[in-house]
Amino acid sequence: MSAELELSKLMVDAYTYQKNGELSLAIQAWNALLNHQAADKDLKANAYLSLGNLHQLQGNDELAIESMSSAIKANPNSAEAYFCLAYMEQENDNFPSAIEYFEKALALNMNDSGAFNNLGNCYDRLEKSTEAINAYSQAITLDENYIAAIYNRGNAYMKIAKDDFALEDLNKAIELDANFYQAYYNRGTLFKRMGKSSEAEVDLTKAKALAQQELEEKTKQ
Repeated sequence: MSAELELSKLMVDAYTYQKNGELSLAIQAWNALLNHQAADKDLKANAYLSLGNLHQLQGNDELAIESMSSAIKANPNSAEAYFCLAYMEQENDNFPSAIEYFEKALALNMNDSGAFNNLGNCYDRLEKSTEAINAYSQAITLDENYIAAIYNRGNAYMKIAKDDFALEDLNKAIELDANFYQAYYNRGTLFKRMGKSSEAEVDLTKAKALAQQELEEKTKQ
């Protein structure tokens, strides 16, 4: 069998094992590909990425990070590897590291609205509201109806007392999802701070009713 066919078979085997949930066998197949003398840097980068995702699924973050780092060594322009590292660091509450990886990833791929939203979330957790707002705004520029980024930006505006901007974003979030109880709650809190007691009471009551409705629906499932 030619080297090209051997590599093709290993990739097919690896993806088939992944699809069937046979993670250990998939890891073996990717490692075999990595050790194949004919594997080029692009194939190796892809294999390391896949290994990183598999290790993460198995709950082994250390091996996942090691694999993603190896993917970057094989291909320094792998935006996906930086994104994966960023998300892992974010999940582990390592926000400065997550920000560093998100920014490296976005320097390679500026069209990922989800990454901008998560970057904003990392800045928000560090109480860097201005930076968070800038990141959320980038996400919204890419997707004007990105409800999570709109809601998050509204909350960030609330933190720095830019109430008019906050109200605009929370209004938009509710316009996009009339059952978004968190948005009603935060808008009610904002109205209360702005001295609009009646509007606040309406929103807070609505938020409570929607939250209760959602809880009841989850209980039935």
